[in-house]
Amino acid sequence: MEEIIEKILSHPLLIVCLSLVCILLLFSILKGLLKLALLALVGAGLFIGYLHFFQEDYPLPAIDVEKLEGLKEGILEYIPSEFNSTLDLNISLPDKNSTLAPRLP
Repeated sequence: MEEIIEKILSHPLLIVCLSLVCILLLFSILKGLLKLALLALVGAGLFIGYLHFFQEDYPLPAIDVEKLEGLKEGILEYIPSEFNSTLDLNISLPDKNSTLAPRLP
C-alpha cells in the first residue's frame, strides 16, 4: 500500500489528474445538493402559496387542544423526571421451554 502511495506522490502529472478527479467529484456532489435544495425551496414555496390562496376555500382543520393535553399527560408518565436515571422497560415474555409454563387441560 505504501508503495502505491509513493508511486502516486512521485509523479506530478498523476497528482494533477487525481486532483482534477477529486474536484470534479466534489463539484458533482455539490451540484446535486444544490439541485435538491432548490427543489425543496420550490416545493415549500408552492405549498405556502397553496395555503395562502386556498385558505378560504379549503381551511385547515381546527386543532383540538384538549385532546393534545390529554395525550401530553399520557406521554409524560413515561418520560423520566431525571435524565441521568435509566428507564427500565424490561418486559420479558415467558420462555416456551420453561417448566413453569402453564399446562393446558
